[in-house]
Amino acid sequence: MQFFTKLPFIYRMDFICVRNMLRCVCIYILLRALPCAAQPFAILTGNITDENGDPLAGAVIRDIGSGRISLSDPQGNFELKLLPAATSRLEISFVGYRRDTIDFFIQEGNTMRLDHRMTQSPAMVGEVLVESWARKAVGLKQINTGTLGSIPLPSGNIESMLLTMGASSRNEMSSQYSVRGGSFDENLVYVNGVEIYRPMLIKAGQQEGLSFVNSSLVSSVQFSAGGFDASYGDKMSSVLDVRYKKPSGFGGSFMASFLGASAHLEAVSPAGKLTLITGLRYKTNQYLLNTLPVRGEYKPTFFDFQTYVTWSPFPKLELSLLGNAATNNYRVIPQSRSTTFGSYSQTLNFRVHYEGQETDRYNTLLGAFSLSYQPSTRLMLNFTASGYRTDESVSFDILGRYRIDLLDNTVGSDASRDSILNLGYGGSLSHARNAVRANIVTFSHTGSFAWPDQTLRWGFNMQAEDFTDRISEWEFIDSAGYAMPAGREEIVMYSSTFADNTISTWRYTMFIQHGLHFSIDKASLYLTGGLRYHFWEMNRQHFFSPRIRLTYEPAAGRDLSFHLAAGQYWQAPFYTEMRDPEGRLYDDVRAQRSTHYVLGGEVGLKLWGRPFWLTTELYYKRLDNLVPYFIDDVDIQYLPQYRARGYAAGLEIKLNGEFVKDAESWISFSLLGTREDRYGDNYGWYRRPTDQLVNFGLYFQDYLPNNPSYRIHLNMYYGSRLPYSSPEYDKPEDMLSLRAYKRIDIGLSKSFFKRHSDGRSHEGHKIDDLWFSLEVFNLFGFRNQASYQWMRTVSNQDGLPNLFAVPNYLTGRLLNGKITARF
Repeated sequence: MQFFTKLPFIYRMDFICVRNMLRCVCIYILLRALPCAAQPFAILTGNITDENGDPLAGAVIRDIGSGRISLSDPQGNFELKLLPAATSRLEISFVGYRRDTIDFFIQEGNTMRLDHRMTQSPAMVGEVLVESWARKAVGLKQINTGTLGSIPLPSGNIESMLLTMGASSRNEMSSQYSVRGGSFDENLVYVNGVEIYRPMLIKAGQQEGLSFVNSSLVSSVQFSAGGFDASYGDKMSSVLDVRYKKPSGFGGSFMASFLGASAHLEAVSPAGKLTLITGLRYKTNQYLLNTLPVRGEYKPTFFDFQTYVTWSPFPKLELSLLGNAATNNYRVIPQSRSTTFGSYSQTLNFRVHYEGQETDRYNTLLGAFSLSYQPSTRLMLNFTASGYRTDESVSFDILGRYRIDLLDNTVGSDASRDSILNLGYGGSLSHARNAVRANIVTFSHTGSFAWPDQTLRWGFNMQAEDFTDRISEWEFIDSAGYAMPAGREEIVMYSSTFADNTISTWRYTMFIQHGLHFSIDKASLYLTGGLRYHFWEMNRQHFFSPRIRLTYEPAAGRDLSFHLAAGQYWQAPFYTEMRDPEGRLYDDVRAQRSTHYVLGGEVGLKLWGRPFWLTTELYYKRLDNLVPYFIDDVDIQYLPQYRARGYAAGLEIKLNGEFVKDAESWISFSLLGTREDRYGDNYGWYRRPTDQLVNFGLYFQDYLPNNPSYRIHLNMYYGSRLPYSSPEYDKPEDMLSLRAYKRIDIGLSKSFFKRHSDGRSHEGHKIDDLWFSLEVFNLFGFRNQASYQWMRTVSNQDGLPNLFAVPNYLTGRLLNGKITARF
């Protein structure tokens, strides 16, 4: 791990650049965070109890309009500061109890008391015994999604919240992310216990469309960047566990912006036995894509429908249905492109005129039916059957006529920025007719048995997978009248891939896990240990994954805790890891393995008299039997003919709290080093495609002192350089670097509350909250790189190269308007 003591020189300029960019922002934040005059906030206090009048500690009291949250203390008491002159809707929840919603009005500067008695939900009693303490032991961190709608980001996905918790991403148009040196395919994503899969033919972020997770339906989001327990599946990097909510009454929301629209509706039957929450989303980022270097006619349309229905015919039985249908269509008719690149001393210009078009379609269906049965307060049983289908196709025929010129960079020259030398010209013809169809059917059972200070969990899963893959793709390059590569007797393609693959297979997994909670003197310890088993019939491989985690809370209580985790994480191959760039299928690929070692802690602080949380983790991952790969934009190309060993090590720090009174913000910083060494070659250790040394993220909120309904939201992200493979992808030493990713987005919002002081709705409308946002994406217009386009020419000048790496840039500066309503 020499990178911690001797940083590469290539990063020094990145630090200088981001340092200057941060100075103005950080000075403002620190000055604004200093104590100021008291604001006229309304204060809501109260006490939360159960049906017997006993206090409930840890109940969540959330103001739906502003997203502010308070937790009840051991005596059940809470205090919540609210925006003035606003009728509020309060949501009170506690695991195992019915979620309640209360509407009330409180004037600015006043203090109001609200005591509430919660009603136990019979179908969830078992989870009270399990979740009340075991959640601390499994190592997943709760993500506050209340600020998601206000973060100014083009995607608006929940995945963007992960950038402060160990994940990294450098493509604002994509929901894909890497965690601690892992690839996009190494992350587990669950929605209500059902695993979600990423598209297989996506090559660029603009093609991707909507993330699966609909943020309007979300009840809770938990995330682990490593060291997660045995109840989660077999991937090497992370787990994202999303739960959709069971409504407690009628409600909904609507959002519209220049980039799309969404709406959701939730309802409960009069008897409370049937609940429904459903959502529609539409996204068309044509407005955003017009800032890309390739000028043309973009026609993207992304649409999805999701629903979650629960029915409790008996107190101990619950049936649920999760459904999703998505259709993502991406079409572009490119016209031209002009890109300037190179250095100051040698500035080059790449110009292309296009003919043709590209049409991509990604259609997915998912359905999951679950039955939960609780025969006693200690025992919970769950059975799930789910089916996933994806039908993806990519078609393009694009003719490009290009030239590469050397520009005049002489200061004061009349010909400044004009071409002084043509370095090459030619044409290319690209063709593709690719299609993938996949069907995945899963049957699973999970159960738990709980005691007051321990719990036993188990699970079994069998999964059928069927893939049909058709690839027909080629590219012809004609440079200055010469085909490349040249063929004397026939036309030779620059590149061509043809494949016809079909596989059907089964895999079986199971796990058992035991959790303990015990005390030593006044300290609390939470210990969780588990074992996973996996068998995949394709390569007949069996493997076991032991995992353990210890959490220690000293007498200081909730404000201080430490944790230690270790475990093995095998990742059996999925279809994409079995296919090489030429379309050949390697059905004997063995599972990759990652061994995690994680040490961390969190502490509650008081800064400027306000609450803060500081979280730190050190980690080391030993990697064995790796399948090497390279990344082009968001497309991963695996090399299953090779094997490698590797490691990833790093440090993550996050500070969140009220930098400005009553407005939560956060800062995160991480260091990462990840290396790889292929078996049987002479290259030695080299950087993995996700080796990003530095990541820095900041989200900051502020408001007008005399009118908090006017708010400012600042989002800033910095990621240092990433390695990028050359066309000779089997030579890891032939790598370039993508420039550092720098981005600042800012949003201004105004909140309107539509209820009168007596509770009557405004003009007959039952709108709880309405706000308008004005956002500026990529405020400073940074030219971030997504990938390189490699152009070959027949050099017409001695000593000049015939291979050029032309950068593909991401989106530029853009203004977006958004309106959101909740009822």
